[in-house]
Amino acid sequence: MTPEFEEWLTTIHSDKKPGIDALRESEAHFRQLFEMHRDVMLLIDYQSRTIVDANPAAAQFYGYPLESLRGMSVSRINAQQESEIHHQRQKAIAGEQNIFSFDHRLANGDVRTVESHISLVSYRGKSLFFSIIHDITERKRVEAELRIVTAAFESQESMVITDANSVILKVNHAFTKTTGYTSEEVVGQTPSLLKSGRHDADFYDEMWDTLKRTGKWQGEVWDRRKNGEIYPKWLTITAVKGENGVTTHYVGLHIDITERKQAEEKISNMAYHDHLTGLANRALFYDRLQQAGAHLQRNRNRMGMLMLDLDRFKLINDELGHEWGDRVLVEVSSRLMRCVRSTDTVARLGGDEFSIILLDVPSEEFVCKMAEKVITVIGQSLVLKGGHYEVGVSIGICLASSDDQDMETLVKKADAAMYQAKESGRNCYCIFDKNQG
Repeated sequence: MTPEFEEWLTTIHSDKKPGIDALRESEAHFRQLFEMHRDVMLLIDYQSRTIVDANPAAAQFYGYPLESLRGMSVSRINAQQESEIHHQRQKAIAGEQNIFSFDHRLANGDVRTVESHISLVSYRGKSLFFSIIHDITERKRVEAELRIVTAAFESQESMVITDANSVILKVNHAFTKTTGYTSEEVVGQTPSLLKSGRHDADFYDEMWDTLKRTGKWQGEVWDRRKNGEIYPKWLTITAVKGENGVTTHYVGLHIDITERKQAEEKISNMAYHDHLTGLANRALFYDRLQQAGAHLQRNRNRMGMLMLDLDRFKLINDELGHEWGDRVLVEVSSRLMRCVRSTDTVARLGGDEFSIILLDVPSEEFVCKMAEKVITVIGQSLVLKGGHYEVGVSIGICLASSDDQDMETLVKKADAAMYQAKESGRNCYCIFDKNQG
C-alpha cells in the first residue's frame, strides 16, 4: 500500500466532517489511486454481498471485464463455504480481524489462495468493505512444501545435509540417536567421521563417480557409531542442484539395517546349519566340499575326508527316548568340534551320521591320529538319566591330492571305508583301499 493510499484511508476514517469540496477532492484522489494501483482492490457491499467497484488490477487478476465485476455477487469468486464466509464477515464488521485468507475462483476456473486486507469505509454515503487482495498461492505452496520437508527431515530415518564439499550443515534427531553423535559434534565435519574401515578407496571412488554422473547413489555401507560399534546401513545420497545445474548440496538418507542383517544371518544359518547341533548340514557340507576341492587344486596339497557313524546310539535312543537321544547327538557334536582345527568342517549329514573335511593335511599319519583322537573323545562315558552310557564311532577315511577332481567320489570312498570299519568290529577306523572300490 502506498503512503498516499494510507493517507486517504486515514482521511475517510477521520471523525472530522470535511466540506463538500474536500469530499470531492478526496473521492477524486481515491479514484485515481484506486484505478492506478497495481494491487487488486474491491469495494464490496457487505450487506448485499455484491462488488460495488473493482480496479483494473482486479479485472486482470480475475479474468473478468470491469463491467462484469461491478455488481457481481461475491459468491462467484469466493470458493469458501458460505458459513465460513459469514463468520469472517462478522469479524470484519466488528473490527475483530482485518486480514483474511480466502480461496478465490478466477474466470477460467482456476482457484487461487488470496490474502484479503479488509477495511470498513464510508463511500458515497454507504458503509462498504474496502478489500486489498494479494495472491499468496505460491507462498502457501512453498510453506506447504517446507512443512513437508521439515516433517520428512524429522522422520524416523537418519538424514544429513551437506554442502557441495561434503561439509555437514545439518542432521536430524534420528541421526544423533542412531550414531550417538550430537549435532554440535558433526556439523562442520564430513561424513568420513563415520567410516568403519570396512570399505576401500575403490568403493568410495565408485560411489562418488556414480553420484556425479547420475545425481544419486544408494547401497549398503558399514559405518561406525560414536561408541565404536560398526553397523550396517542402507545409504541413499541425492545431489541437490541449483538453477544453473551445479550441485549445491547433498542429502543423505541413512536406514539402520542391523536388525535386517541379523534376520538374514539367522535365515542363512537355519538354511545351512543343523537345527539340533548347530553343525554344518548336508547343504553346507557339499558347499564346503566344493570349496575344499578348489583349494586343493590351487595349493597342490592334500586333504582328508572322514565319514563317521555312531555305534550303540540306537540302543540309547530306544531305551531313553528321542529327547535323550538328541542330547547325545548334541554332546557328540560338541566333542567333535573340540577335536578339529578352525579350518576344518564338521557336518551332521543326518541321524547319527557325521563327516569331517580336513584341509591341508601333511600326511596320512596326521589323519589317522585325528581319527584316533575322535574315537577316544567320543568313547568317553555319558551321564544320562543318572546312568553311565557309552557310544562308539566307526570312521571311514579317504585321502585326496590335487590329482583327484571328483569330490563326490571322495565321499563315496570315505563312506565305503566307514562300512568296512563297522564290519571290522566297530569303534575303529579304516582307510579306503582302492581294492574296496
